[in-house]
Amino acid sequence: MINNLKGSHTHAVFSRFIRIMKLINLFFIAGICFANAASSYSQSTLLTLEADNNTLEEVFKMIEKNSEYVFFYSDKAVNLKKKVSINVKDQTIDKILDQVLLQTGNAYSIDDRQVFIGVVAKNKSNSVQLPAVAQVERIDVTGVVQDKAGEPVIGATVVEKDNPTHGTITDLDGRFELRGVPKNAVLQFSFVGMQAKDVAVNGKKIFNVILEPNTVLDEVVVVGYGTQSRATLTTSVSKMDTKALESVPYSNLVTALQGTVSGVRVQSTTGQPGANPRIIVRGGTSINSPDGADPIYIVDGVIRNDIDGINSDDIESMQVLKDAASTAIYGARGSNGVVLITTKTGKAGKTSVTYKYDLTLSQVGKRYDMASARDYIYYSRIGHQIADQRWGFGLNDLYTATGAGTGNDLTANTTYTTQYLTPENKHKLNEGWESMPDPIDPSKTIIFKGTDWQDVLFRTAVSHNHNVNVSGGSETATFNASAGYMKNEGTVITTYYDRLTFNLGGEVKLRPNLKIGGRASYSKYTNNGVNETSIFARAIGQAPTTKYTFEDGTLSPGIKGNGNPAYHLHRNTNKNSDENITFIFDGNWEIIPGLTFAPSFSIWKEALDTYSFTPSYKDGVNNVNTVRPASASYSKWWQTQADAVLTYNKDFTDHHLNVMAGYSYYFKSSYGMSASGDGALTDLIPTLNAVSNYKHMTSNLSKQIMLGYFGRINYNYKQRYLLSVNARYDASSMLGREHKWGFFPGASIGWNVHEEDFWKDMDADAFRLKLRGSYGVNGNITGMGPYTAQGEYSVGQGRYMWVNGIANTVLPNEDLQWEESKTFDVGVDVGLFDQRVDVIFDYFSRRTDNLITQLPMPLSSGFDVITTNYGSLDNRGIEVEVKVQVMPKRSELQWELGFNASHVKTKIRKLPENGVERNRVGGYYAWNPEINDYDWVGGLQEGGRIGDLFAWKSLGIYATDEEAKADPVVDMMDPYEDKTKYGGDTRWYDADGNGEINEKDICYMGNTYPKWTGGISSSWSWKNFDLYLRMDYMTGHTIFNEQKIFLCGRWAGNLNIPQEMIDKSWKKQGDVAALPVYIPNEDYNLWRGGDWYGLGMMNSEFYESGNYLCIRELTLGYKLPLTGMMSRIFQNLKVNVTGNNLHYFTKYSGANPEFGGKDSGRYPLPRNVIFGVSATF
Repeated sequence: MINNLKGSHTHAVFSRFIRIMKLINLFFIAGICFANAASSYSQSTLLTLEADNNTLEEVFKMIEKNSEYVFFYSDKAVNLKKKVSINVKDQTIDKILDQVLLQTGNAYSIDDRQVFIGVVAKNKSNSVQLPAVAQVERIDVTGVVQDKAGEPVIGATVVEKDNPTHGTITDLDGRFELRGVPKNAVLQFSFVGMQAKDVAVNGKKIFNVILEPNTVLDEVVVVGYGTQSRATLTTSVSKMDTKALESVPYSNLVTALQGTVSGVRVQSTTGQPGANPRIIVRGGTSINSPDGADPIYIVDGVIRNDIDGINSDDIESMQVLKDAASTAIYGARGSNGVVLITTKTGKAGKTSVTYKYDLTLSQVGKRYDMASARDYIYYSRIGHQIADQRWGFGLNDLYTATGAGTGNDLTANTTYTTQYLTPENKHKLNEGWESMPDPIDPSKTIIFKGTDWQDVLFRTAVSHNHNVNVSGGSETATFNASAGYMKNEGTVITTYYDRLTFNLGGEVKLRPNLKIGGRASYSKYTNNGVNETSIFARAIGQAPTTKYTFEDGTLSPGIKGNGNPAYHLHRNTNKNSDENITFIFDGNWEIIPGLTFAPSFSIWKEALDTYSFTPSYKDGVNNVNTVRPASASYSKWWQTQADAVLTYNKDFTDHHLNVMAGYSYYFKSSYGMSASGDGALTDLIPTLNAVSNYKHMTSNLSKQIMLGYFGRINYNYKQRYLLSVNARYDASSMLGREHKWGFFPGASIGWNVHEEDFWKDMDADAFRLKLRGSYGVNGNITGMGPYTAQGEYSVGQGRYMWVNGIANTVLPNEDLQWEESKTFDVGVDVGLFDQRVDVIFDYFSRRTDNLITQLPMPLSSGFDVITTNYGSLDNRGIEVEVKVQVMPKRSELQWELGFNASHVKTKIRKLPENGVERNRVGGYYAWNPEINDYDWVGGLQEGGRIGDLFAWKSLGIYATDEEAKADPVVDMMDPYEDKTKYGGDTRWYDADGNGEINEKDICYMGNTYPKWTGGISSSWSWKNFDLYLRMDYMTGHTIFNEQKIFLCGRWAGNLNIPQEMIDKSWKKQGDVAALPVYIPNEDYNLWRGGDWYGLGMMNSEFYESGNYLCIRELTLGYKLPLTGMMSRIFQNLKVNVTGNNLHYFTKYSGANPEFGGKDSGRYPLPRNVIFGVSATF
């Protein structure tokens, strides 16, 4: 094995950014010039070294620790246990090595800061030549070693596997040459932090080798204010597989976490381009808003509210801190988890330019299977007839101007096409109209024109994504610059998301112990969205007989909420524009060996503009709506952050100590204004200055400051016994005078059992075992505003006693304090079979006390609520991550599998006192089968869960009138005195057995939140091909499919019905059916009553399992072989095709089981096919 040990769209906006970039470029160019003026390192660096009977390995480490030299050697060619002695002062490296290696019989070669150790010196080909082996046919081989991103791997070791003393290393371009290699040899490629790879020569002379990151127990992970080896990590940290970022151009980075790490639930709740997904770590810490407890994002050390403006091609790594011991270092911000994001930086070596382009074709992932116009007319007319037979009304709708009525005509005075065939309209049959016998009176013929409204609403979207990256540098200065442009077209007409990003960063080594760096980033996006409820709950379900155009060719508007999307969406405007700018300046000064000071300062600014306008429009055929509502808002956030971190590293023989202390300052100000109005006299002026009636006008200004002192101690003994202690002392201006400061400690321990002496009899690589545990405290104040504790005042009309003035609108509470989350975590890390199988398991228990809650106030107080600390919540769960390298590392075919699963249970421990049993808020008084008595169920109550769903339960459908009338159970929810039941009606479950169906018979339907979440991944590589599969799943959650109520005609009239209603509904006496008879809404009278839905709506028919397994990504890539002229132009050239959101394996009948909760009709997620090409020059 070779050891490689390293030492300690507007012109104005664009022009403004370019000016900023020029200034930063000048800064870096100056640094580079300074660095290049430095003298030869090996001749100018003097070392002092004292070793008394130390091993050769220890001597090498001493030199590396006190210099910038890096040693390369083979442990089969060099006896690292050989004891040597030396005592020199202020000597160059060659003088020292002359003395040391004289005692071992080895030779050396120095190339700048790289030291090569072998039996004889390194020759011009960079090969360490050693004694000849048996005479076999030999060849000279060349090639290039790259990482999976196509970047050269500098200093990678290349050796003969059976003769590791014959080898070489790669140069600054990742290229290598090795002479005299046996034709049947196996070459081994290795580099620190990457998986070694064996490649058979088989007579080949040119090789292109890709090294993958090492994801086993000794990988390096990013933690708060630093990094740590996975081998010595004692807390719960999940690292995302960056393969998920390579082929899908994400408009929001959070989506890439879906199914890739345990303990993190990510749900794409809408398919609107650029929308933020929902992300919850370990169940969240909020009772009032369980899905609103987002983690904090730390991007290159800068706190961010969201990451929707970040280009996925700029990301180096993403990690999630989950337990309190790891997040306590962020104190008051870490209770909901921390997402750490590191962006790409420059690497020493020849400047490389990478261009990447993605073309995406998108379609709606799932369309609703709706009835044809013919079936809609047939079953609607039959339904009206049944209503007349049962209740004596319904016939009128057969002959009026309704969706299935025959009172329509060809003029613009009617909305629908359905009408009887007459000599005046029969010519329409030659213009694409259809005909059918009237199911009520077959002697008459109905003609109609059907429209599939999904064809009108949806489109095949074409999106483009361009990215350019330039990086490079020398040993003293590196830089990285990138630019990206995304034009994302939505699958719904008129919707889009466009984004422009720029990033520039670099680092300059001013002295061997002093580095400074800086980064600047800019992003701007614009998007146009739609109102999801009105579009997807109504437009899709409107009658297919609704006219698309009138006789003169103009678009028909439809009626009320059930409008023609082609008419309304092209008229309405709903735009957002967001701009982000970030500057980061940092440094790293090694004051003395082991003691490092790292200050950083950042500025972040965001500005968001929103604008909407609805011009006058036709509402039906005879009405024109001239309200012309308009609104606009502007919000601006300014944030400065300063951190100073002092770190001390020291090894004391077998003891390793790392001590860190720091200070953090955070300031954020926000300003916003918004206004709305209506009543403009014309459509030609779509701005607020044209409105005559101002509805709303307000502005706000707020500031907040947070201070923090933090520290951490990491200790390990022989990497066997591990200890980490950290703490943070935070203060916030948002809290009262006596409660501004909070102390948040954390501690963790670990035991690498495989490092024990008794383990030496076994192969340590065959079985690795680490046991760990942690406990920590986090704070949180996300449930309150900047001035909630101090109270708020509002100025405006009618604020006090209906008189203009200033009124106290938020009651102050100086006793408000931090929420506290206390988390206990135990974990096991296992590595099996030479680390080809890695398992990480965690159990956690988290209790959140002093929940920030709004407590209702008596009317006499003049206030509705007061914000206070009251309530407690428990979360418990398990997490498991498994990674398997199926094929051995030397195999040309590589196959890796990944799996993760998470289970979380949430329980309400305490709620504000309200005088009600179990301090219940909401809920239903119904029969509880668990106690065989009536009880309050659902809502929020102590000892209960969040998200329980209740409704009436269907036992099936009566097959005949006789069967229905024989059932003695009376439906008391039926609003009519005549409660006669008929064939085709639903048989309801009488939960309490009292012979009546009423409010007390509702039953448990399930819970909104999933019991299990997780993901599955698999990656294959063979020669120049690679294949990557990623899936994610959720199980155990229930969805209330409110959209189905609309589509089944249970909510409003003139709506189409799903094909399922036709296929499975009761139609005649004796039918054994799964669904009740279809009767249009206005005849069925299934209305809303008070806070309740009627029986026909809020019942088990509309509560469905949300279990799913999604094929989230399937990517096939091919790396083109580079020969001849191509090899001189390109460093890497790769093409790929990717399927994204390909398929959901689910029984849910709605558009997407991922939405969860109540599905009222949402923008469906797109199914994407992506064609990508990446070229590095």
